[in-house]
Amino acid sequence: MEILNDTPFVVETLPANGPGGKTVLTLIVKGTFEMHPNEPVSVAGEQIPVAFGDEFYDEKQGGSVKFESDMAPFKPRADIVLVGKAHAPGGRMVQTIDVSLKVGRVKKTIRVIGDRSWDCSGLLLPEGHSVPQPFKVMDLTYEKAFGGIDKEGGDYCRENLVGRGFIAKTSKKVTNRTLLPNLENPLQLIKSWKDHPQPAGFGFYGRAWMPRAGYVGTYDDKWRKTRSPQPPEDFRFDYYNGAHPHLQVEGYLLGNEEVELVNLTSEETLRFQLPGLLPTGTVLKSFEHIKEDPAMKEAPPSEEEVAFHLDTLCLIPDEHLFYQVWRGLCPIRDLTALEVKKVEIR
Repeated sequence: MEILNDTPFVVETLPANGPGGKTVLTLIVKGTFEMHPNEPVSVAGEQIPVAFGDEFYDEKQGGSVKFESDMAPFKPRADIVLVGKAHAPGGRMVQTIDVSLKVGRVKKTIRVIGDRSWDCSGLLLPEGHSVPQPFKVMDLTYEKAFGGIDKEGGDYCRENLVGRGFIAKTSKKVTNRTLLPNLENPLQLIKSWKDHPQPAGFGFYGRAWMPRAGYVGTYDDKWRKTRSPQPPEDFRFDYYNGAHPHLQVEGYLLGNEEVELVNLTSEETLRFQLPGLLPTGTVLKSFEHIKEDPAMKEAPPSEEEVAFHLDTLCLIPDEHLFYQVWRGLCPIRDLTALEVKKVEIR
Protein backbone atom coordinates (compact mmCIF):
# COMPACT_ATOMS: atom_id res chain seq x y z
CA MET A 1 0.00 0.00 0.00
CA GLU A 2 1.40 3.36 -1.07
CA ILE A 3 0.48 6.46 0.93
CA LEU A 4 0.73 9.86 -0.73
CA ASN A 5 0.40 12.60 1.87
CA ASP A 6 -0.02 16.10 0.46
CA THR A 7 -0.50 17.69 3.88
CA PRO A 8 1.87 18.83 6.65
CA PHE A 9 0.20 16.33 8.98
CA VAL A 10 0.77 12.69 9.94
CA VAL A 11 -1.15 9.87 8.23
CA GLU A 12 -1.73 6.24 9.23
CA THR A 13 -4.09 3.49 8.10
CA LEU A 14 -5.84 0.78 10.10
CA PRO A 15 -7.69 -2.25 8.65
CA ALA A 16 -10.45 -2.97 11.16
CA ASN A 17 -13.91 -4.24 11.91
CA GLY A 18 -16.10 -1.19 11.49
CA PRO A 19 -19.69 -0.20 12.21
CA GLY A 20 -22.47 -2.46 10.98
CA GLY A 21 -20.18 -5.49 10.86
CA LYS A 22 -18.34 -4.11 7.81
CA THR A 23 -14.61 -4.45 7.27
CA VAL A 24 -13.03 -1.04 6.69
CA LEU A 25 -9.74 0.67 6.13
CA THR A 26 -9.64 3.57 8.58
CA LEU A 27 -7.64 6.57 7.41
CA ILE A 28 -6.22 8.61 10.29
CA VAL A 29 -4.92 12.15 9.82
CA LYS A 30 -3.37 13.89 12.85
CA GLY A 31 -2.50 17.57 12.74
CA THR A 32 -0.65 19.57 15.41
CA PHE A 33 -1.08 23.33 15.77
CA GLU A 34 0.35 26.16 17.85
CA MET A 35 -1.83 28.58 19.79
CA HIS A 36 -0.66 31.89 21.25
CA PRO A 37 -2.47 34.89 22.76
CA ASN A 38 -3.71 37.44 20.19
CA GLU A 39 -2.42 35.39 17.26
CA PRO A 40 -4.16 33.08 14.77
CA VAL A 41 -3.31 29.41 15.17
CA SER A 42 -0.59 28.02 12.94
CA VAL A 43 0.61 24.59 11.86
CA ALA A 44 3.27 23.38 14.29
CA GLY A 45 6.74 22.92 12.89
CA GLU A 46 7.04 19.59 14.69
CA GLN A 47 4.04 17.30 14.32
CA ILE A 48 3.05 14.93 17.14
CA PRO A 49 3.13 11.40 15.71
CA VAL A 50 0.12 9.10 15.65
CA ALA A 51 0.02 7.26 19.00
CA PHE A 52 -0.14 3.46 18.64
CA GLY A 53 -0.70 2.95 22.37
CA ASP A 54 -1.75 4.83 25.49
CA GLU A 55 0.74 7.06 27.28
CA PHE A 56 0.36 7.25 31.06
CA TYR A 57 1.39 10.09 33.36
CA ASP A 58 3.37 7.51 35.32
CA GLU A 59 4.50 4.67 33.06
CA LYS A 60 5.70 2.58 36.02
CA GLN A 61 2.69 2.97 38.29
CA GLY A 62 0.01 3.27 35.62
CA GLY A 63 -2.91 5.36 36.79
CA SER A 64 -4.60 7.83 34.50
CA VAL A 65 -3.84 8.14 30.80
CA LYS A 66 -2.15 11.30 29.57
CA PHE A 67 -2.54 10.69 25.83
CA GLU A 68 -4.71 7.91 24.45
CA SER A 69 -3.94 5.82 21.39
CA ASP A 70 -5.12 7.29 18.09
CA MET A 71 -5.63 3.82 16.60
CA ALA A 72 -9.41 3.67 16.88
CA PRO A 73 -11.32 2.27 13.89
CA PHE A 74 -14.32 4.56 14.43
CA LYS A 75 -15.67 7.08 16.92
CA PRO A 76 -19.42 7.75 16.88
CA ARG A 77 -18.89 11.18 18.46
CA ALA A 78 -16.14 13.77 18.81
CA ASP A 79 -13.84 13.86 21.85
CA ILE A 80 -12.72 17.14 23.44
CA VAL A 81 -9.78 16.61 25.79
CA LEU A 82 -7.46 18.93 27.69
CA VAL A 83 -4.12 17.85 29.15
CA GLY A 84 -2.79 20.46 31.52
CA LYS A 85 -2.97 22.33 34.81
CA ALA A 86 -5.05 24.90 36.64
CA HIS A 87 -3.26 28.24 37.02
CA ALA A 88 -4.18 30.72 39.74
CA PRO A 89 -4.73 34.24 38.31
CA GLY A 90 -1.63 36.38 38.53
CA GLY A 91 0.39 33.50 39.93
CA ARG A 92 -0.85 34.22 43.46
CA MET A 93 -1.68 31.61 46.07
CA VAL A 94 -5.36 30.62 46.24
CA GLN A 95 -7.44 28.04 48.07
CA THR A 96 -9.94 27.56 45.26
CA ILE A 97 -10.53 28.71 41.69
CA ASP A 98 -12.83 27.79 38.82
CA VAL A 99 -11.33 26.75 35.50
CA SER A 100 -13.35 26.43 32.32
CA LEU A 101 -13.01 25.02 28.83
CA LYS A 102 -15.30 26.14 26.01
CA VAL A 103 -15.29 24.80 22.45
CA GLY A 104 -18.14 26.13 20.35
CA ARG A 105 -21.32 25.47 22.31
CA VAL A 106 -19.67 22.95 24.63
CA LYS A 107 -18.57 24.37 27.98
CA LYS A 108 -17.32 22.65 31.13
CA THR A 109 -16.29 24.26 34.40
CA ILE A 110 -14.35 22.58 37.20
CA ARG A 111 -13.79 23.92 40.70
CA VAL A 112 -10.19 23.36 41.77
CA ILE A 113 -9.64 23.18 45.51
CA GLY A 114 -6.43 22.89 47.52
CA ASP A 115 -5.55 19.72 49.41
CA ARG A 116 -7.95 18.96 52.27
CA SER A 117 -9.31 15.99 54.19
CA TRP A 118 -12.29 14.98 56.27
CA ASP A 119 -11.97 16.09 59.88
CA CYS A 120 -13.31 13.60 62.42
CA SER A 121 -11.70 15.09 65.51
CA GLY A 122 -15.07 15.37 67.29
CA LEU A 123 -17.01 12.65 69.10
CA LEU A 124 -19.35 12.15 66.14
CA LEU A 125 -18.59 11.88 62.43
CA PRO A 126 -18.91 15.48 61.23
CA GLU A 127 -19.77 16.71 57.78
CA GLY A 128 -16.66 18.90 57.77
CA HIS A 129 -13.17 19.03 56.34
CA SER A 130 -9.89 20.75 56.91
CA VAL A 131 -9.10 24.17 55.44
CA PRO A 132 -7.90 23.81 51.80
CA GLN A 133 -4.16 24.31 51.37
CA PRO A 134 -3.20 27.25 49.11
CA PHE A 135 -1.75 26.51 45.67
CA LYS A 136 -0.61 28.32 42.53
CA VAL A 137 -0.74 25.45 40.04
CA MET A 138 -2.68 22.19 40.19
CA ASP A 139 -2.44 19.14 37.91
CA LEU A 140 -5.77 18.33 36.26
CA THR A 141 -5.54 14.55 36.48
CA TYR A 142 -8.13 12.01 37.58
CA GLU A 143 -5.93 11.13 40.56
CA LYS A 144 -7.20 14.41 42.00
CA ALA A 145 -10.87 13.82 41.09
CA PHE A 146 -13.46 11.86 43.06
CA GLY A 147 -12.90 8.11 43.04
CA GLY A 148 -10.44 5.52 44.24
CA ILE A 149 -10.44 2.21 46.09
CA ASP A 150 -11.59 1.74 49.69
CA LYS A 151 -9.61 -1.28 50.88
CA GLU A 152 -11.15 -1.17 54.35
CA GLY A 153 -14.67 -1.05 52.96
CA GLY A 154 -13.98 -3.61 50.26
CA ASP A 155 -15.27 -1.58 47.32
CA TYR A 156 -14.13 0.83 44.64
CA CYS A 157 -15.43 3.71 42.54
CA ARG A 158 -16.46 2.27 39.18
CA GLU A 159 -16.23 5.66 37.46
CA ASN A 160 -12.62 6.35 38.50
CA LEU A 161 -10.31 3.75 39.99
CA VAL A 162 -7.41 6.14 40.63
CA GLY A 163 -9.13 9.08 42.35
CA ARG A 164 -9.57 10.15 45.96
CA GLY A 165 -12.45 10.60 48.39
CA PHE A 166 -14.40 7.38 47.77
CA ILE A 167 -15.54 5.74 51.03
CA ALA A 168 -17.60 2.55 50.85
CA LYS A 169 -18.15 2.08 54.56
CA THR A 170 -17.33 4.78 57.05
CA SER A 171 -15.96 4.82 60.55
CA LYS A 172 -14.14 7.47 62.50
CA LYS A 173 -10.86 5.70 61.83
CA VAL A 174 -11.48 5.29 58.10
CA THR A 175 -12.91 8.74 57.40
CA ASN A 176 -10.58 10.89 59.47
CA ARG A 177 -7.89 12.45 57.27
CA THR A 178 -9.22 10.78 54.12
CA LEU A 179 -8.32 13.12 51.27
CA LEU A 180 -11.14 14.84 49.41
CA PRO A 181 -10.92 15.43 45.68
CA ASN A 182 -9.25 18.58 44.40
CA LEU A 183 -11.44 18.68 41.29
CA GLU A 184 -15.20 19.01 41.61
CA ASN A 185 -18.25 19.96 39.59
CA PRO A 186 -19.30 23.36 41.04
CA LEU A 187 -22.94 22.28 40.68
CA GLN A 188 -22.35 19.00 42.51
CA LEU A 189 -19.99 19.80 45.39
CA ILE A 190 -19.32 17.07 47.93
CA LYS A 191 -21.05 17.71 51.24
CA SER A 192 -20.94 14.27 52.83
CA TRP A 193 -18.79 11.14 52.72
CA LYS A 194 -21.89 9.42 51.32
CA ASP A 195 -21.91 11.62 48.20
CA HIS A 196 -20.89 9.87 45.00
CA PRO A 197 -20.53 12.50 42.23
CA GLN A 198 -19.31 11.78 38.74
CA PRO A 199 -15.54 12.45 38.65
CA ALA A 200 -14.68 15.90 37.31
CA GLY A 201 -11.98 16.20 34.67
CA PHE A 202 -10.92 17.31 31.22
CA GLY A 203 -8.57 14.41 30.44
CA PHE A 204 -8.90 11.04 28.75
CA TYR A 205 -11.33 8.80 30.61
CA GLY A 206 -10.15 5.36 31.72
CA ARG A 207 -11.02 2.39 29.53
CA ALA A 208 -11.86 0.30 32.60
CA TRP A 209 -14.16 2.94 34.11
CA MET A 210 -17.92 3.16 33.76
CA PRO A 211 -19.75 3.95 31.60
CA ARG A 212 -16.98 3.32 29.08
CA ALA A 213 -16.16 -0.20 30.26
CA GLY A 214 -19.79 -1.18 29.75
CA TYR A 215 -19.50 -0.70 25.98
CA VAL A 216 -16.91 -3.48 25.54
CA GLY A 217 -19.55 -6.19 25.39
CA THR A 218 -19.78 -9.73 26.72
CA TYR A 219 -16.78 -12.02 26.30
CA ASP A 220 -18.13 -15.42 27.39
CA ASP A 221 -18.27 -19.02 26.13
CA LYS A 222 -20.87 -18.10 23.53
CA TRP A 223 -18.60 -15.39 22.16
CA ARG A 224 -15.61 -17.75 22.07
CA LYS A 225 -17.58 -20.42 20.21
CA THR A 226 -19.53 -18.27 17.77
CA ARG A 227 -17.78 -14.92 17.19
CA SER A 228 -14.14 -14.93 18.31
CA PRO A 229 -12.03 -13.06 17.25
CA GLN A 230 -14.80 -10.69 16.12
CA PRO A 231 -16.21 -8.28 18.75
CA PRO A 232 -19.22 -9.50 20.77
CA GLU A 233 -22.69 -8.76 19.44
CA ASP A 234 -23.25 -6.24 22.23
CA PHE A 235 -19.98 -4.37 21.62
CA ARG A 236 -20.58 -0.64 21.06
CA PHE A 237 -18.19 1.68 19.25
CA ASP A 238 -18.88 4.23 21.99
CA TYR A 239 -16.00 2.44 23.71
CA TYR A 240 -13.54 4.28 21.44
CA ASN A 241 -14.72 7.70 22.63
CA GLY A 242 -12.13 8.53 25.27
CA ALA A 243 -13.16 12.01 26.44
CA HIS A 244 -15.01 12.68 29.68
CA PRO A 245 -18.72 11.92 29.05
CA HIS A 246 -19.49 15.66 29.41
CA LEU A 247 -17.01 16.48 26.63
CA GLN A 248 -18.25 14.17 23.87
CA VAL A 249 -19.92 15.95 20.96
CA GLU A 250 -22.73 14.45 18.90
CA GLY A 251 -22.35 15.10 15.18
CA TYR A 252 -18.58 15.69 15.44
CA LEU A 253 -16.78 19.04 15.38
CA LEU A 254 -16.95 21.44 12.45
CA GLY A 255 -13.30 22.41 12.96
CA ASN A 256 -13.81 26.19 13.05
CA GLU A 257 -15.18 26.52 16.60
CA GLU A 258 -14.15 29.29 18.95
CA VAL A 259 -12.12 28.04 21.92
CA GLU A 260 -11.87 29.75 25.31
CA LEU A 261 -9.63 28.60 28.16
CA VAL A 262 -10.00 30.30 31.56
CA ASN A 263 -7.34 29.81 34.26
CA LEU A 264 -5.85 26.99 32.23
CA THR A 265 -2.77 28.96 31.17
CA SER A 266 -0.57 31.62 32.77
CA GLU A 267 -2.42 34.13 30.54
CA GLU A 268 -5.61 33.62 32.60
CA THR A 269 -7.87 33.68 29.52
CA LEU A 270 -6.83 32.38 26.13
CA ARG A 271 -9.15 32.59 23.12
CA PHE A 272 -8.59 31.34 19.58
CA GLN A 273 -10.41 29.75 16.68
CA LEU A 274 -9.83 26.26 15.32
CA PRO A 275 -8.27 26.41 11.83
CA GLY A 276 -11.29 25.13 9.88
CA LEU A 277 -9.36 22.52 7.90
CA LEU A 278 -10.77 19.26 6.55
CA PRO A 279 -8.63 16.73 4.66
CA THR A 280 -9.90 14.79 1.69
CA GLY A 281 -8.86 11.28 0.75
CA THR A 282 -8.85 8.94 -2.23
CA VAL A 283 -8.30 5.18 -2.12
CA LEU A 284 -7.18 3.36 -5.29
CA LYS A 285 -8.18 -0.31 -5.39
CA SER A 286 -7.07 -3.11 -7.70
CA PHE A 287 -8.56 -6.63 -7.59
CA GLU A 288 -6.08 -8.54 -9.75
CA HIS A 289 -4.79 -10.50 -6.74
CA ILE A 290 -8.21 -12.03 -5.94
CA LYS A 291 -7.74 -15.47 -7.51
CA GLU A 292 -10.69 -17.15 -5.80
CA ASP A 293 -13.17 -14.81 -7.55
CA PRO A 294 -12.53 -14.62 -11.32
CA ALA A 295 -15.17 -11.92 -11.77
CA MET A 296 -13.47 -9.68 -9.23
CA LYS A 297 -10.06 -10.46 -10.70
CA GLU A 298 -11.19 -8.99 -14.00
CA ALA A 299 -12.70 -5.89 -12.43
CA PRO A 300 -10.90 -2.67 -13.38
CA PRO A 301 -9.13 -0.57 -10.75
CA SER A 302 -11.39 1.86 -8.92
CA GLU A 303 -10.99 5.08 -6.99
CA GLU A 304 -13.10 5.85 -3.95
CA GLU A 305 -13.41 9.19 -2.21
CA VAL A 306 -13.27 9.04 1.58
CA ALA A 307 -15.12 11.54 3.78
CA PHE A 308 -13.45 12.60 7.02
CA HIS A 309 -14.85 13.65 10.40
CA LEU A 310 -13.01 15.66 13.02
CA ASP A 311 -13.48 13.33 15.99
CA THR A 312 -10.67 14.31 18.37
CA LEU A 313 -9.48 17.66 19.71
CA CYS A 314 -6.75 17.50 22.35
CA LEU A 315 -5.60 20.78 23.91
CA ILE A 316 -2.16 21.03 25.57
CA PRO A 317 -2.18 24.67 26.76
CA ASP A 318 1.02 24.57 28.83
CA GLU A 319 2.89 23.76 25.62
CA HIS A 320 0.76 26.17 23.54
CA LEU A 321 -0.19 23.23 21.34
CA PHE A 322 -3.25 21.30 20.33
CA TYR A 323 -3.82 18.42 17.95
CA GLN A 324 -6.78 17.31 15.89
CA VAL A 325 -7.55 13.86 14.51
CA TRP A 326 -9.68 13.36 11.42
CA ARG A 327 -10.90 9.86 10.63
CA GLY A 328 -12.37 8.42 7.43
CA LEU A 329 -13.59 4.91 6.54
CA CYS A 330 -13.25 3.03 3.27
CA PRO A 331 -14.91 -0.42 2.83
CA ILE A 332 -12.54 -3.31 2.05
CA ARG A 333 -12.99 -7.05 1.44
CA ASP A 334 -11.08 -8.29 4.48
CA LEU A 335 -8.47 -7.27 7.04
CA THR A 336 -5.57 -7.94 4.66
CA ALA A 337 -6.60 -4.85 2.66
CA LEU A 338 -4.72 -6.35 -0.31
CA GLU A 339 -6.93 -4.57 -2.85
CA VAL A 340 -5.79 -1.15 -1.59
CA LYS A 341 -2.90 -0.04 -3.77
CA LYS A 342 -2.70 3.66 -2.97
CA VAL A 343 -4.07 6.12 -0.45
CA GLU A 344 -3.87 9.82 -1.22
CA ILE A 345 -4.52 12.49 1.41
CA ARG A 346 -4.91 16.12 0.44
